[in-house]
Amino acid sequence: MLLLIFVFVSSRSFAQRDVLPMLRDSLYSEILKEERGFDIVLPAKYDPQSPEKYEMIYVMDAEWSTRITSNIYEFLSIDFMPQSIIVGVNNTPSGKENMRSRDFTPTKVDGNPNTGGADLFLSFIKNELIPYIKKKYKSSGVNTYCGSSLGGLFGMYGMIKEPKLFSSWLLADPSFWWDNGFMKKLAAEHLSDLQGIPLTLLITGREGEAFIGMGTADMDSILKSKAPSSLHWKVNKYSGETHNAMIFRTVYDGLKFTYEGYLKEDLEFHPMNGIIVKDKPFNILFVDDNYKSIHYTTDGTQPTAASAPAAPKVSVVNATTLTARSICNRERYDKTATGHFTMGTTLPATTKNKNATAGGLHYDYYEGSWDSLPDFKKLKPIQSGKTSKDFDLAKLPKQHDFACVQEGQLETQTDGYYLFGIQCDGATRLYIGGKLVIDYGINHPADKFQSFLLPLAKGFYPIRLEYLQKKGNPSLNMVYLKPGDQNPSGIGLEVEYSK
Repeated sequence: MLLLIFVFVSSRSFAQRDVLPMLRDSLYSEILKEERGFDIVLPAKYDPQSPEKYEMIYVMDAEWSTRITSNIYEFLSIDFMPQSIIVGVNNTPSGKENMRSRDFTPTKVDGNPNTGGADLFLSFIKNELIPYIKKKYKSSGVNTYCGSSLGGLFGMYGMIKEPKLFSSWLLADPSFWWDNGFMKKLAAEHLSDLQGIPLTLLITGREGEAFIGMGTADMDSILKSKAPSSLHWKVNKYSGETHNAMIFRTVYDGLKFTYEGYLKEDLEFHPMNGIIVKDKPFNILFVDDNYKSIHYTTDGTQPTAASAPAAPKVSVVNATTLTARSICNRERYDKTATGHFTMGTTLPATTKNKNATAGGLHYDYYEGSWDSLPDFKKLKPIQSGKTSKDFDLAKLPKQHDFACVQEGQLETQTDGYYLFGIQCDGATRLYIGGKLVIDYGINHPADKFQSFLLPLAKGFYPIRLEYLQKKGNPSLNMVYLKPGDQNPSGIGLEVEYSK
């Protein structure tokens, strides 16, 4: 059985990043009858002229939570979530005192007249703040809410009253004790009203007495019995944390939970296509670390969450159409990849060409303006040579509008499955034993590896690689994996060549 292990070098930079700038904005609220300020943190490559739109993270208690959220988001956006815009909502209106106890509480309590303003504040967010943000900034209209303590109480109230306002609700150590557990009663009565609305909800609490005293334990029980199937929820309990520190854990774990299953790059597995021999199994390797959110089928149907879960490697026998799907909590980020494996026989080997010498392929270099690979039989090469250890595409006369054909013989030392892979910028076709196995026939930017599984016998096989670079920076990485090997070998210096 063939084990496929590819080693990929990430092109992403993990060097120190600049802190994203925080902008100040405000609007006058006719609903609240006051000027309300908020912070805006835009993605690093935000372009007002671009058609790209961004998902939004609305965070309460902006006076200290905006920068916390921004720093955590910037790290998570490297791998775990898409570029987003942060809106930090300040609690202190212009010229007034802090209004969080007024804005975040759904009921008035005796002895504190400045409470019970949640309905007005929710109306402000829905009818004034979000429309203003969507008009002025490049919002996609998909929103995440993050609130702590009383802000968490308000978040649960908002989810019950206006469930479509935010797609994800992140509640840090929420004050469910408020007004003798008013929110717990409301949730028990109305959670079922959310059926059919796809939402994610993360509630965090502190282990021990605080988990009970804040009302989180009771809310956990209510969710277990009342939450509809369309609500994807989780309650996290942490030890060794303080009430104020919970915002850090909630933003990090909450955003990861919101985008659980998100893949930064395309869904990828190897081999992607190939020819297989009857009753000789092979393994498919899922190269993404986040494979736990990937499901697959082998009958050509679209995978669902009920389909077989992926593993680092999946064994396949006989003809198969393998369809894999990464399933994200935000469905818009689901990704699918399909591989086709057909039945065949081992490709027959040939003998070594008597004039062949080891150490590289023969190459012919051509110049011209083509959009796709040309008919090389009609062309005359400008330069010819051998792909020795000094060969480099960057040393060819031109770096655009050129084509290069490499050919020779590949020696195989044993019978079995061989996997061939190519990653390039340009257009490429790879032939093994006269068979076209990888076809990048038209010019394209650098892309993921394309791979093909081929059963070969011990011996020699003609190999031909056609490459076209129209513009950009020429790059071509061609590798193959031998039976029993775990690391791919480069094709070139190890190959016989003949002119």
